[in-house]
Amino acid sequence: MHFIIISIIIFIIIVIVILRFRGGKNRFPFYEFYSKGRKEGFTFKEIGFLKKIAIQNKLEKPQSIFWSTKQLDRCLKPAIEKLNADEEIDPKNKVVMINKLLELRKKAEFNLPKYKKRVRDTTALLPRQKLIIKESVYGTFVSWVIEINRKSIVVTQPSGQKGWETLDWRSKKVEVSFWRQDDAGYIFETKVQEQITHEEYPLLYLAHSNNLRRTQARKSVRVDTSIPVRFSPVVYSTVDGVKKPFISKKIYAGRIIDLSESGCCMIAGRMLKKNDRIKLDFSITVEKRVVVLGLIVNVSGTGDERVKKYHITFVRINSNYKNNIALWVYNIFGEREEEESSRRKRVTQAAPSKKR
Repeated sequence: MHFIIISIIIFIIIVIVILRFRGGKNRFPFYEFYSKGRKEGFTFKEIGFLKKIAIQNKLEKPQSIFWSTKQLDRCLKPAIEKLNADEEIDPKNKVVMINKLLELRKKAEFNLPKYKKRVRDTTALLPRQKLIIKESVYGTFVSWVIEINRKSIVVTQPSGQKGWETLDWRSKKVEVSFWRQDDAGYIFETKVQEQITHEEYPLLYLAHSNNLRRTQARKSVRVDTSIPVRFSPVVYSTVDGVKKPFISKKIYAGRIIDLSESGCCMIAGRMLKKNDRIKLDFSITVEKRVVVLGLIVNVSGTGDERVKKYHITFVRINSNYKNNIALWVYNIFGEREEEESSRRKRVTQAAPSKKR
């Protein structure tokens, strides 16, 4: 008899636990929420914190905080404000928690469909796509896609070097590379089928290829911007027979035209080259300054021969700086709009007033 009673009690407890973990219309999905949180690398204490944030923001599906960009953007601001306001949490632990949340946001971003679509062959290219064309003897040139048809890629005649107008491209084997927005870089080899030497619109017809190599897949979300930056090259001096790096005392000015937590693109004068290291000093808002050590991974041209684009990856960056850039990129606190509004206001104030 006792055995039957105990069995019934255990059965009732199991049923209650299952119902509680499965949740109902108005129940919190404990099991799904905690298992997903553990899978994403959060501790039980951190998951408990996220649970409070999910309840506070009245998420219809609380577990969506772990994969939905929309729900994460909705919850990140109150979560970070709550973390920063809690004086009992160690500052280092706050940085770690914020970093975990931002990594979750990045993962959710790159799971969006637009980042999953990759180019399989050159028929997917679009008009106005910029191309870098390399030929073993002629060198490296810039070209633009004009049209894609069934047989060929129609492009402008490669330019960017002296004497480009007179070069004979017929039957040349070339290497073509391009960058696809929100995706990655691609490289393929092809052959010039035809050259149209029209005075006003000289064109090349390139053969299609289905052998594209995907390179430089983007690992961080990057946004266009226009931020003044000061930079100093890393120079090397021999001390006691040992070559040591030092930050140059010379400071140069440039402008960051796109930015992510892991790197940037800067336009500046032609004093730098690939593999140079530089110290960058800039501000993303009035209060938030960033100082990083960067490595130039590529150099490309602009319309002005005196100015180059420097593609830079950050090789040394403080965790606070990294988190602040990520928060700015995702615009969690609306800082990008505020900064743009302030910039326009400064420009308006600096502009000379018209006399009537």
